[in-house]
Amino acid sequence: MSAQIHAIAVPKWGIEMVEGTLNSWSKELGEQVGVGEAVLELESDKIVNTLEAGGDGVLRRRIAEAGQTLQVGELLGIIADASIEDSEIDEFVADWRAKEAPKTGPAGASKASSSAAKRNPTRRESAQAQESAGRVRVSPVVRRLAAELGVDLSSLTGSGRSGRITKEDVEAAATSGAQAETHSETENANLVTEEPMTGMRRTVAKRMQGAKQTIPHFYLSIDLPLESVQAARAKLNQEEGKGRVSVNDLIIWCVARALKAVPEVNVQCADDDRILRFEHADIAVGVATERGLITPVVRHADGKSIREIAAEMTQLSAKAREGTLTMDEISGGTFTISNLGMMGVREFTAIINPPQGAILAVGKSEQRVLVEAGEMRVGERMTVTLSCDHRVIDGALGAKFLQSLTHQVQNLG
Repeated sequence: MSAQIHAIAVPKWGIEMVEGTLNSWSKELGEQVGVGEAVLELESDKIVNTLEAGGDGVLRRRIAEAGQTLQVGELLGIIADASIEDSEIDEFVADWRAKEAPKTGPAGASKASSSAAKRNPTRRESAQAQESAGRVRVSPVVRRLAAELGVDLSSLTGSGRSGRITKEDVEAAATSGAQAETHSETENANLVTEEPMTGMRRTVAKRMQGAKQTIPHFYLSIDLPLESVQAARAKLNQEEGKGRVSVNDLIIWCVARALKAVPEVNVQCADDDRILRFEHADIAVGVATERGLITPVVRHADGKSIREIAAEMTQLSAKAREGTLTMDEISGGTFTISNLGMMGVREFTAIINPPQGAILAVGKSEQRVLVEAGEMRVGERMTVTLSCDHRVIDGALGAKFLQSLTHQVQNLG
C-alpha cells in the first residue's frame, strides 16, 4: 500500500473515550493539506478539539460528514497525493475496514493523540454484514440512538453518504414524531420536545450518578471571613498592567496551601483497599459553559503565585467556553472547587468528582450581621461546604482542612 495515502481516523483522547462526533471539516475535498494542518473539529464526551493532518497531500475523501458519531479508530477521511489512483484509495479504505486499525502510522495526528486506537471487530463485522445484505445503512451508535428515541429506522431515508442514516436523521424523526403526537392532543396539552443528551452531558450524568450511588458523602460547612481576601484583591488590582485578580483566584490559592498543610485531604480512593496521596495540589475548577460544566485543572497550584493562578484561570476559562481545552488540561485533578457564588447562590453541596476524595462548594460573598462579644457588627462572609468521601476522609480530618483554609484566608495580604 502506498505510503502517500494517509488515514484520518477518530483518535483516542483519554482512556474513557470510545467515540467521537465530527463537528465540522476545516478542509474541502480536493484542497491541499500539509502535515500538522487542521483538517476537522471532533467532539469527544468531554472536549471539542482540532484534528491535524498526519501527512501531506490532498483531501481525497470525506468519509464522514458533520454530525456523525463514530467509534475510536473509524475512518473520517483520506489524505493522498494527487497522483494516487482512486482505485488504490478504495483498496486502502477496504483494507482498513477489513482489519483492526493500525497500531502505528500516520492515522491523523492531533494535539492530544497521534495514532488511532483499535477498532471494535464486532461493530465492524456487524456493519459490514448489514450493508452486504442490503439492509438499512446505519452505524450501531445511530441504531442505539434510534432504539432509545423509539424511531423506526426502516421508515427513514438516510441523508448521509451512500444513503447512510445519520444521527441527525434519527433526531429529526424523533422530534417531528413527538411534535405530531403532542399536537394531536387537546388544545391545552403542553408542547413537549425531545432531544438527545450531548456526549458531555451523558458522561457527566453517568459519572455523577455513579458517584452519588457509590461514594459515601458527608458535608462540612463554614463561613469564611473575607475582609483579608478583599483587601488583598484590591491591593493586587491597583497594580497597573498586571491583569485582574478575582476572589475565586484567591480562594484557589488558599485551598492549594490548605491542601499542602493537610495533605491527607489531597487524596483519591483508587479502590476498596488503596489510597492515592499526592505531593502537589492539582486543582480542578468548575467552569460553566453552554455545553455543560467542565473542570480545567490548575496544576501544582501549591507552587504558584496568586497572579500566576489568575492568569492561568483566565486562559483556561476562555478555552473552556470556546471548547478548545485539550484532554491534558481537563484530566488528573486531585481536588475540585465548584463556585456558584457569582450566580448569586448563597450555599450548596456538590457531588464529588471521582476518584477524588473531596470537592469544595463555594457560595457568594455577602455582607452579614455578626455578633461578637455581645456586640453586633457587619462583616463580609462566604459559606463554603466541603463534600468528603468518608472512605478516605473522616469528619475530624475534613474539619482540620477547613480550619487550615480559614487560617490561609485570614492571613492573606
